[in-house]
Amino acid sequence: MVANFELLKRTYPVSKFDRNCDGYKYILDNTSWLERRRWGIKKNDLQRIIKEDEKYIYLVAKEDGVFRTMCLCFSNYAFIREHIFGIEDD
Repeated sequence: MVANFELLKRTYPVSKFDRNCDGYKYILDNTSWLERRRWGIKKNDLQRIIKEDEKYIYLVAKEDGVFRTMCLCFSNYAFIREHIFGIEDD
């Protein structure tokens, strides 16, 4: 976990064009193929592109003094919450 992290904004807009899902790269960079295999998740099961007219999660944060943004589809965000951060939804 990042020591100096501050979430500044989270919104749920609808995409006006196809865009990359930052969650795809985040998952691949922060898990091993063995972990994904153990969880039953294949690389091809993860969503790479947020399609036009699809609702997504837009995050803005400050991490170690640097502004960061992420666009995440809901399916990848659910995977990150459950498997990487260990947060279970009700």
